[in-house]
Amino acid sequence: MRGLKFIEKFKSTQVHALNQQDASSGGCNGCANGSKLSNHKRTKFTGSKSNKTKSGSVAQALLPYGLPSTDLLEPSIDPHLKPIHCVKSLADLYRRFETCLESDKSMLFIEQYAYLCGLGDAKLLRRCLRSARQYAGDLHLKVVLSAWLKFERREDELLGSSSMDCCGFILECPKAALISGCDPNSTYDHCKCFEENAKSNLGPIVEKFVCLSLEEDDSVTFCVRDKEISFVRNKIASLSSPFKAMLYGGFVESKRKTIDFSHDGVSVEGLRAVEVYTRTSRVDLFCPGIVLELLSFANRFCCEEMKSACDAHLASLVGDIEDALILIDYGLEERATLLVASCLQVLLRELPSSLYNPKVMKIFCSSEATERLANVGHASFLLYYFLSQVAMEKDRVSNTTVMLLERLGECSTERWQRMLALHQLGCVMFEREEYKDACYYFEAAADAGHIYSLAGLARAKYKVGQQYSAYKLINSIISEHKPTGWMYQERSLYNLGREKIVDLNYASELDPTLSFPYKYRAVAKMEEGQIRAAISEIDRIIVFKLSVDCLELRAWLFIAADDYESALRDTLALLALESNYMMFHGRVSGDHLVKLLNHHVRSWSPADCWIKLYDRWSSVDDIGSLAVINQMLINDPGKSFLRFRQSLLLLRLNCQKAAMRCLRLARNHSSSEHERLVYEGWILYDTGHREEALSRAEKSISIERTFEAFFLKAYILADTNLDPESSTYVIQLLEEALRCPSDGLRKGQALNNLGSIYVECGKLDQAENCYINALDIKHTRAHQGLARVYYLKNELKAAYDEMTKLLEKAQYSASAFEKRSEYSDREMAKNDLNMATQLDPLRTYPYRYRAAVLMDDQKEVEAVEELSKAIAFKPDLQMLHLRAAFYESIGDLTSAIRDSQAALCLDPNHMETLDLYNRARDQASHQQK
Repeated sequence: MRGLKFIEKFKSTQVHALNQQDASSGGCNGCANGSKLSNHKRTKFTGSKSNKTKSGSVAQALLPYGLPSTDLLEPSIDPHLKPIHCVKSLADLYRRFETCLESDKSMLFIEQYAYLCGLGDAKLLRRCLRSARQYAGDLHLKVVLSAWLKFERREDELLGSSSMDCCGFILECPKAALISGCDPNSTYDHCKCFEENAKSNLGPIVEKFVCLSLEEDDSVTFCVRDKEISFVRNKIASLSSPFKAMLYGGFVESKRKTIDFSHDGVSVEGLRAVEVYTRTSRVDLFCPGIVLELLSFANRFCCEEMKSACDAHLASLVGDIEDALILIDYGLEERATLLVASCLQVLLRELPSSLYNPKVMKIFCSSEATERLANVGHASFLLYYFLSQVAMEKDRVSNTTVMLLERLGECSTERWQRMLALHQLGCVMFEREEYKDACYYFEAAADAGHIYSLAGLARAKYKVGQQYSAYKLINSIISEHKPTGWMYQERSLYNLGREKIVDLNYASELDPTLSFPYKYRAVAKMEEGQIRAAISEIDRIIVFKLSVDCLELRAWLFIAADDYESALRDTLALLALESNYMMFHGRVSGDHLVKLLNHHVRSWSPADCWIKLYDRWSSVDDIGSLAVINQMLINDPGKSFLRFRQSLLLLRLNCQKAAMRCLRLARNHSSSEHERLVYEGWILYDTGHREEALSRAEKSISIERTFEAFFLKAYILADTNLDPESSTYVIQLLEEALRCPSDGLRKGQALNNLGSIYVECGKLDQAENCYINALDIKHTRAHQGLARVYYLKNELKAAYDEMTKLLEKAQYSASAFEKRSEYSDREMAKNDLNMATQLDPLRTYPYRYRAAVLMDDQKEVEAVEELSKAIAFKPDLQMLHLRAAFYESIGDLTSAIRDSQAALCLDPNHMETLDLYNRARDQASHQQK
């Protein structure tokens, strides 16, 4: 208990109560109504006294819904699994990978995906899905995972493609997904979709078989009303055991030449098709309606081979949603597994648009529908996990989302699955303001073992007036478990004044990646009139973790400070991340705010934009560069090379999904074949298809010799351990690229890359010339390469001075501080690395360096703690490996094995960790003997 007067705090108005008429959820999660912000308070953020009235009116126009308010700020509840002991959970997963059957690996990778979702690493999550698909042998798993992989790389604006198009690889191929069996070694191979299969002319075959005469002694006639169809007795008997018993057993039909079939639900055309099938074993000779009748006939009379043939043929006919919606009912009724799989595949590959088709949702949402799907093996936790994630992404509070999550819970068979389904239902109910239901689901998830759900339970209790109970619940978590950042963040919601800030500061210390503490402190400073301090506070997280909500808040603050140019920059950058973003809690589109801000900022001509872009680029201002390029795209949206540049900046800012979207749009807007091939090459390279990317680059060069095509080819080839011959070839490619027309920004990058290759080859003078030439055209990052050259020439002071020059131009560059530390003594290196961590706590090298120094000084406990505090919010492969090595060196083999397993869960092919793991296990086994 933090004081005897704590209960008195709850006599005040609820801090987080939200008036829905004034604000709605989203954005910065808190905005005061404009009418509540007096003009007097507004002018506290303006410039000189003579400009107060004018500035106040401008701010009022630009902030129609007022400024953010601490009273309404509230962090969202993470909808993903958040284990208390992440490393332990990852280690446990790896142990199960080692001992499980190959058929179980697919769902283990999905469990890994669920645990890693909270880390937000798109590449790591995609690797989990790819691995799950690699080991999927079950037809249903293949269909769902192939569709999920396609969804993860979706791009609605991509021209010339449809949902059923194949990317050329078995991994996502819709046809390969409909083939049962598992061959993990071939999953990444090319599929056969592009091979042309000659189609035979089937007409004469039908005529030939239909005209065959039947031997009288071996024939039997089936009658449908007044129509007679003759069969070869032994051929129809071979269709199934029931027919064989009827025609050759002790039944009266075995003695008859004519059998009445009028009451068995088959038409004349259908029975004729059966007769043709008995002699041809083919169903592709008939129209879909007849094949459906054959399917029903085969089911009724247990004709398994005929059923399989009909199932496969009908499955091949499903091409779009209309086909799928028609045929899936037949498939479910007749339990045609392959047909249902084919229909399901189309519906899933049309997500998210198919989510809003009532007919589609009828297939998935009701309990009865789930039961029908289950009857043919197509209702699973995986299916509803995929569907519910899509639904939550599009509209978290919709009835569709709730129904899909309910089905997810019904399909849960393992503990982690129940925890996930219940927790996500709790999150959705909380956002729907159905707090009693939220309490129920959060409590159930916590009972299943998900401790983080207690944070949701506390929130829901607080909303229904149980303030003290909420505080007590979070306090109990802190006392019973090793504290983490989110625990103190949650407790801050139920504290006031100084105690609230203390909790938020400790939350940031334990987990600097949490955005809410920065946002709250920034808004609190703003409310005290410290607008520049507020901007500095939110800057602290933006410099290493770019997100739309933080950019929106900073734009708000810049408007309040009358700095409209900076507000415009942040809004443009925000729209590069999320083009349809709605600001001020979903009330104003970002595009509209850009138009409003443009009235208060001098307009930029195309020449101005290029000047500003060079200026931002040379200042290593990636957000500013991103904003300028977005302004250029507003003026000229068809320029594909601008979208390509935007994608490069987004990658540098670690915004992978937004980067891939821009890259696909660049491909989409390409004005020429050679340009399109280059962008396709980058897409293939970024998704792990190196050889195909290289092929695209070479094909582009064969059409036209361009800078980007040569640069792409050189980049791909350089991404390996180059031998001298390969290095020479890469150098030639980069030199060829530099001879081609391009702007200084790209040539600076090429010179920088060329310098790196020269360094690797030991040609330091040539490298130095490249870096100096790059600096001459304002490629500021070349200071880093030049510093390395000086270091290799044993000119340590020159290397240090070169990095200092970079820091003078890029004041907030954590990477520059990190690199400069390599060229100074231990104490200066320590200062630089501390500054790097302060600017970007996600960079792992400073922690590893400090830990290694502590280990050298025989301060083992401190060394382990240095790594542990970073691993707590970023379970990184290198840090886990190093901590495992430390544990091994001090004889704590159990911890060494655990950390090795967690690291191998992130990358099972990391050879150094594999060696350490095997060595630690051998030592542990030897000690036990």
